[in-house]
Amino acid sequence: MIRKSKIFSTLVLGIFLASSAGLALPEKASAEVPRLGGQDRYQTSVEVSKSGWDTSDYVVLASGENYPDALCAAPLAKEYSAPILLTTSKTLDQDTKNEIVRLKAKHVIEIGGTASISVDIENELRGMGLDPQRIGGQDRFETSVKVASKLKSPAGVVVTSAYGFADALSIAPVAASQNMPILLTAPGSLPDSVKNYIDGEKSSIKNSYVIGGTSVISDNVVSQVSPAAVRISGQNRFDTNVKVLDYFKGSIKFDNVYVVRADGPLGNEFADALSASALAAKTSSPLILTYNSVNIDTEKFLKENAKNGKVTAIGGTIAVPESIVSSLQDILNGKTPGISQSDYEFLTSALGKLKTIDTSSFNSAQKEILSKTVASIENYLANPSYDYKEDVSEIKALYNSLSSGEKNAFADAVTGSGISLSDIINIANKIGLKDI
Repeated sequence: MIRKSKIFSTLVLGIFLASSAGLALPEKASAEVPRLGGQDRYQTSVEVSKSGWDTSDYVVLASGENYPDALCAAPLAKEYSAPILLTTSKTLDQDTKNEIVRLKAKHVIEIGGTASISVDIENELRGMGLDPQRIGGQDRFETSVKVASKLKSPAGVVVTSAYGFADALSIAPVAASQNMPILLTAPGSLPDSVKNYIDGEKSSIKNSYVIGGTSVISDNVVSQVSPAAVRISGQNRFDTNVKVLDYFKGSIKFDNVYVVRADGPLGNEFADALSASALAAKTSSPLILTYNSVNIDTEKFLKENAKNGKVTAIGGTIAVPESIVSSLQDILNGKTPGISQSDYEFLTSALGKLKTIDTSSFNSAQKEILSKTVASIENYLANPSYDYKEDVSEIKALYNSLSSGEKNAFADAVTGSGISLSDIINIANKIGLKDI
């Protein structure tokens, strides 16, 4: 049961946490959300291929199980105007096989060694009348170099961590569209194979970029890439994604925006984004990284730079919820993402009641709490993308500074305004605050 002294804190927490979790955009019917997805990552790669290619002489084949070898595939796919299809390591996925046939492909470029794509798969491709070519090195670093060596006169180089996939996928469409290979590095030093490649291409390389912060790529690596290498990084993978898009926005076309999942409990949620990187590169389109929600900085960036674009989800609804796609599409259409009618009515009603509270007996802290709460709810109702986290922190700190008697008086004022205890309990239950 909610204690009297906790009524207002529960109401405040409830309103704001429910705003981000429970009051999310209502799910729309699947048909209303543009989506390229299948039952698994292999079917999704096929759907992406079908969206971008009627036929293709070349196909880039990559592992759908492990990301290191595959991260550098996008620039190569762009070089050969090819889609990226995925397979299991031991046997050729049947959906992938069917798509190769549909494309009337003649050549298959396999990325990685036999641990990534088996000899049996290579033999099966030959049995289909195809000409498979394997590009693989002794390790993930050398593989990235061998892939890079297939690009003609690279205009620049991109260096990313070999031990995470998100940063590489953020830059992949840009790197591909600008003829820049993606090279992999260890955190503390540049592998010899990568350094030798960069040294050998100095005559054509005009720009060099390091994607990721110092926790994944040290300053020592940056200095080894080039004295003038540009580091692009953010506080996390989603922030880095925004930073990459912002840096290269002059060369990105926002007519089509592809949304992918880039995080999760397994740490290997790379596959859909990998397939999409080739499609995005084809039209110089961006990949937007998400996980259950959209970074507020991502929303702001798209609002400013991607007006009237079309949002397409890559993968199923578990990977990219329809609410995320709908919300982003609203932003690109110049609309403020809405909330459900029932939730809007509740918040509006609560706001009106809070405004009727008589503050004549309140001290300054109590008045400020109420004032900040009212203002923040008003801001949220005007713009559901409003970042209220700082407001909540300030309100909670002020409320916790009150004595027990002052908290009880505040609770009396809240319930006296007409906000029922049942409403507060329902909010608490909704966001997991039972029995506080």
